[in-house]
Amino acid sequence: MKAPNKKKTKKEENSFETNKNNSDLKMMKNELDSLEVERSIITSSVRKIHETFREGKLSQLEFDRLMIKYGEDLTKCDEEIEQTRSVVDLFELSLIKSNLVSIIEDKIKVIDTRLNEISNRNLKILTTQPKQTQHEPIHLNLENTAFRRENLDNSLRLEAEKIKKMENEITQALEKLDSYESQKSKENGLNKSLKSDLDLSRDLSVTNKKDPLRNFTPSE
Repeated sequence: MKAPNKKKTKKEENSFETNKNNSDLKMMKNELDSLEVERSIITSSVRKIHETFREGKLSQLEFDRLMIKYGEDLTKCDEEIEQTRSVVDLFELSLIKSNLVSIIEDKIKVIDTRLNEISNRNLKILTTQPKQTQHEPIHLNLENTAFRRENLDNSLRLEAEKIKKMENEITQALEKLDSYESQKSKENGLNKSLKSDLDLSRDLSVTNKKDPLRNFTPSE
């Protein structure tokens, strides 16, 4: 007989296993850094090859061979970077989402607790208020009412400040998420630009291969 599946809570559904994820995220970030360094080395080598070829220190055949080799290396590196970055993005965005959900849930619980306390306290004051006798001065009752009203206003003001603080925390979390997305977009733009430059170089190499007499200068 199969054991019944344990239903996950909302927090468990919105988060990963903390210990496992922290170690995995660190490992994936290190791998991504290594791939970025590798890509930087490849692109630097491509630029150096172009400079050497323009200086006439490299033959067309050798230039084409190197461009094909480094082009394949760069394509493979880009694919690995994209896969690794997707995993890192998943971890980081899930962490931001989990933190945001936790902030909202915790603050709502605090607000509900405080509202219940205020409601119960005011209800208790109303039910235990002694009846006014003819000998009690009227202004005393007015002072008590004003005092209770002031306490209620202070409590509501404090709760409003807490709500405002919660809104600021949520806004900061959302701004962090937007900043993260913007940074990733810029990185992708730079990668596409470098890839475009290399593709152009490879296209020129293919053209030269199709026309072997392109760079041939007949002797007089």
